[in-house]
Amino acid sequence: MAIHTLFDVLPYPTFTIPALILFSWVSLVRTFRWRRYNYIHRVYGPKYSSGMLTPEDAQDVITILLRYEMPLVLEYAVAFSLFKTYAIPSISKILWSTKELASSEKVSKRYADTSILISTWMHCPISGLAAQVGSGEKSTQDPRSSLAVARTNWLHSRYNITNDDYLYTLALFMFEPAKWAAKYGWRPLSPLEQHAFFMFWVEIGKRMNIKDIPKSETEFKQWVEEYEDRHMVPAQTNHDVATYTTEELIHVIPEAFGIKSFVRKLSIAVLEDNVRVAMMQPKQPVYMKNLLDGLLGFMAWHVRYFHLPAWKSYSQVPIEMPKFKEGEEPLMTPCYFQPMPWYKPRGTGVLGRLKDWGLVKMGVHDAVPSERLRCRGYRLDSAVSTKSFGFFFFFR
Repeated sequence: MAIHTLFDVLPYPTFTIPALILFSWVSLVRTFRWRRYNYIHRVYGPKYSSGMLTPEDAQDVITILLRYEMPLVLEYAVAFSLFKTYAIPSISKILWSTKELASSEKVSKRYADTSILISTWMHCPISGLAAQVGSGEKSTQDPRSSLAVARTNWLHSRYNITNDDYLYTLALFMFEPAKWAAKYGWRPLSPLEQHAFFMFWVEIGKRMNIKDIPKSETEFKQWVEEYEDRHMVPAQTNHDVATYTTEELIHVIPEAFGIKSFVRKLSIAVLEDNVRVAMMQPKQPVYMKNLLDGLLGFMAWHVRYFHLPAWKSYSQVPIEMPKFKEGEEPLMTPCYFQPMPWYKPRGTGVLGRLKDWGLVKMGVHDAVPSERLRCRGYRLDSAVSTKSFGFFFFFR
C-alpha cells in the first residue's frame, strides 16, 4: 500500500519504468558482451604488443571468436571465402573436372566432408595437445588437427593446383572474417584478432607446404589485389560451379511465393562486383543489396545491445578429443548435420526412429540416417572419398 501511495504522491513520466528496465537490460548485455573481448586483450595483448604471440595463442583467440563471439558471421565468412575462389577459372576448372557436381547427394557429401576437415583444423589444437579438464598442467594427445591437414595434403596431391591458387585461398581465410565482422558483426575485429587469423592461417599454410607466403598482412593484402586483377575473369566453369553450389545451399527453401528465387537473388547481391562478373551472374537491383545490408546491419545492432553472449560453444566437430576403447575403430560424428545427414547416427529404439522419420517429414533432413549416409561416423584419416574433394570446396 505504501508503494502505491508513493507513486501516487510523486509524479513521474509513464515511460520511466520501461525506460529503467530497458536501460538495466542494455547495461547487463554491455557488461557481459565485452567480457571475452576484454579477456582476449588482457591475456594475449602483451604478447601481441611484444611480438611474442605464437600460432597456438592465435588459435586460442580465433576459437573464442568462432565459438562464442560471432559464430554465425565468421562461419559464413569462411564459407564465402571458399565460394569466392570459384571466381578463379584455374580453381573452378579443377572442381568441375572432378565430375562430382552431377547429383545433390555427391554435392552434399563434399559439403559435409570439407566442413569437417576445416572445422577440425580450426577447433582442434594444432599443437597436438589438449589440456585435460581438472587435471592441472597435464595434457592429452589430440592428433585430429594434424590428421585433417595430412588428409587434405594427400587429397590435394592428386591435382595440379598452383601455388598462387593455394596462396589466394589461404589469404581469403585470413582476411574475409575481418571484412564480414566489420560489415555484419556486432563489432569489428581488433588488430590483435585480425593478426591472430593471419598468424593461424600462415601456420596452416606452412603445414600444407604452401610456398612464398608474404611476411605481413599488408604485403599479403596487396598480393591478393594483384592476383585478383590478373586471374579473376569470367569463365563458364566459374558460373557452373557457383550455380551448383548455390542451388545445393538453398535447395531446402520452398519455391512457393517466389521465396527461393528471392533468396537466390540475395545470394548474388552479397557478391562483390568483380566476383559477380567473374561468375557471370546478373547484376541485381540496388534495393536488393540495400535490403540485405539493412537487415544484417539491424541484426548486428540488435545483437550488440540486446543479446546476451553465447554461453554454449559452437563448433561443427567435438571440441574435446573423443575417447575410444582398446581396439575400437576411431569413428566420430559431427555436432551439427546438413539437410542430407551424413554421419548422423541412427536413432535408437522406437522413439529414436520416430524422431528420425519426423525430421524428414518436417523438412529438416532429406533422408533418415543409414549406412549409405555413413551413420556409423567418419574417420579423419579416411574422410572424404578420393574423387570428391579436389580443392577446398564446401564449408558449412
